[in-house]
Amino acid sequence: MKKIYFMIFAFISGIFGFNGKAQSPDQRNLALYQIMVASFQHGDGGAVGYKAMWGPDGHRKDGNLRGIINALPHIKSLNVNGIWLTPIFDSTDGIGGEKLQATGYFTTNYFKIDPKFGTESDFRELVQKAHEMGLYVILDGVFGHHGGVTLPSPKGNKLDCTITGCDRADAGTGNVSYPGSLEYIKEVATYWIDEFEIDGWRLDQAYQALQGGHNYWLEIRGAVEKCCERRRNDGKKWGILGYMVGEDWGDAAQINKGVYRDGGLISAFDFQGKELISGPMQEIDGEGLANGMKDIITVYSNPMSRGYCRDDVMPNLFLTNHDGYRVADHIVGEYMYEKLMLRHAILAGYSGPVTLYYGDEYADLSKNTTGGQKDNIARTTGHIKANNADEQRLKDYISRIFAFRKANPAMWRGACQFYSPMIAGADVLVVKKTDVLSDNTVLLIFSDKDVVLPLDGMSLPVKVKAFVPEFIKLK
Repeated sequence: MKKIYFMIFAFISGIFGFNGKAQSPDQRNLALYQIMVASFQHGDGGAVGYKAMWGPDGHRKDGNLRGIINALPHIKSLNVNGIWLTPIFDSTDGIGGEKLQATGYFTTNYFKIDPKFGTESDFRELVQKAHEMGLYVILDGVFGHHGGVTLPSPKGNKLDCTITGCDRADAGTGNVSYPGSLEYIKEVATYWIDEFEIDGWRLDQAYQALQGGHNYWLEIRGAVEKCCERRRNDGKKWGILGYMVGEDWGDAAQINKGVYRDGGLISAFDFQGKELISGPMQEIDGEGLANGMKDIITVYSNPMSRGYCRDDVMPNLFLTNHDGYRVADHIVGEYMYEKLMLRHAILAGYSGPVTLYYGDEYADLSKNTTGGQKDNIARTTGHIKANNADEQRLKDYISRIFAFRKANPAMWRGACQFYSPMIAGADVLVVKKTDVLSDNTVLLIFSDKDVVLPLDGMSLPVKVKAFVPEFIKLK
């Protein structure tokens, strides 16, 4: 076998927090399942839900917390280890009318559950049951704009609601002004950890907290990590992760100048990687992997070689989110389900946190809907059962590969070696991943054709189907 070696150094052991102490547990193993609350599931006996939301016509708008509770067994069956909920804070009587309020991104009370979604009791039950299943709960925090907050916090802190711009000229303005809002936002960020034992935050338009030449994520993340450290020292099992991932649609250079600046955040969504492997966010043409296996090598390369500022940052890789087309919208023609398996396999083998979007496990489509816009077309009705054999086959494959990720630290923390076997008519990539901390080694085998591949150290050749990667544990 002719081999081309590309050695990727391992990430720094331990992710370092604001106070210089290692975080525990390791945030790189996160596999989150994103839920758009209003469009996912409506549970009988729960809150009434909304009647309208920005999204395609004819799809659910009345999702509630009870529906998510009922769906937890399905989510667990995917072998993910966390859920990310779009904002659940009270947005009633906020700006933009019901369609905008239902999204949760313009809250009116950061310390209250939206009554259209449920009650505090519902949320406590959701968190408790998720934790019993080994699932983290990540909330969506919008700390740069709001829909009309007027009340002080429980500790008496207030928001400075001055209309203000951030340090990105193209990012518009928000109405959370720093440093005047800092103590209020730090209280929000720690309140939900202490009061409900949530495990972290997804941070909408995170660049809005960069104001006046200062990255206020330094102080906010510091408060979260101090809270989690205290809880760990007190023997708490949950509410100790403190994961914080920022939304910034920029490339690596933009994120370096933005939320990663001065070490403010250490995780942000990998929009660059998403477009490489699953197509553009808000354009329908292009299914990703335009350069074949070379694009997998790029995404699997260490952060600095991809242009990020440091190797210890954690870009969060994803295929779809609520702000653009679904991954399946980009996949056309034959091998549709197999190509979706390939993309989810890339997620499963990525060294770092990853996010799956609800419905992608069943190849849900948004391009055939009506009424939606490019930034909300993927907010389709959630379902937790397959509609046909192909959907079930895709879901079963995703469950299997994420179980493999969960069982093998090399999948989410390992250093990579890449081998390109010369197989006539096929584009084949073998990725050997080794985690020195656990002495775990795995192989990931990708091919765009059906191949039978002899491998060193294997007694029998490995059969790989087109676009359906095989994962092998070596030790």
